[in-house]
Amino acid sequence: MTTTQLTTLPILDLSRTLESEEERAAFRDEMRRVTHEIGFFYLTGHGIDQDFINEFIEVSREFFALPEERKLRLENTYNPHFRGYTRVGGELTQGQVDWREQLDIGPERPALDRTVFTEDFWALQGPNMWPEELPRLRELSERWIAVQTELSQRLLSEWAASLGEVEDYFADSFDDLSAPLLKIARYPGMPGENSQQGVGAHKDLGVLTLLYIEDGKTGLQVDYEGEWIDAPPVTGAFVVNIGEML
Repeated sequence: MTTTQLTTLPILDLSRTLESEEERAAFRDEMRRVTHEIGFFYLTGHGIDQDFINEFIEVSREFFALPEERKLRLENTYNPHFRGYTRVGGELTQGQVDWREQLDIGPERPALDRTVFTEDFWALQGPNMWPEELPRLRELSERWIAVQTELSQRLLSEWAASLGEVEDYFADSFDDLSAPLLKIARYPGMPGENSQQGVGAHKDLGVLTLLYIEDGKTGLQVDYEGEWIDAPPVTGAFVVNIGEML
């Protein structure tokens, strides 16, 4: 595959793994090749209900529509576990301001005893902050984390098998203390001709990212062999991005 041949991300259909063994093997071969050569792909056939996806987008919109002073009550500077709200312009990527606002949510767990769990990364575990006026956000976010965790485990099983390992090869690495992160982001844009980055070019540090792009929203690009490829939304599909750990 050459740069000139790749103009859009490939689409992989996970439902093929539920068909014949031959079809499942073909899916694994394709996923392994795409992962090695590109590192990004659209995932369809994942089984997550579109009505649920739409409902989650709706409640996310309701959160961002709250008055700013109410959102700032949840600002992550108040949370020792780095959860919560980040205001527009509150982060930098490669020294430039990211023009987005976001809400970071993790598994709802108690904080750990740091005299026992002494490594710094254990500070990331703890309770989230939730908007009192929008209880549905917590309900749907916790459900979203659960279904995405299940989907991620399915993908890791297929990756393991595609590499000649047993399907549960990665299981011990993702036990009850693993830490999935849900990031709900809004990119408001700016009037005028000044170019602003929603979020600058970067690599994801974790194992994998499942990104859902709302229909009609553009801007995501993938760097492939030094060329930027547009990755517009595909209805019902997730963009899968392997992280540096994987």
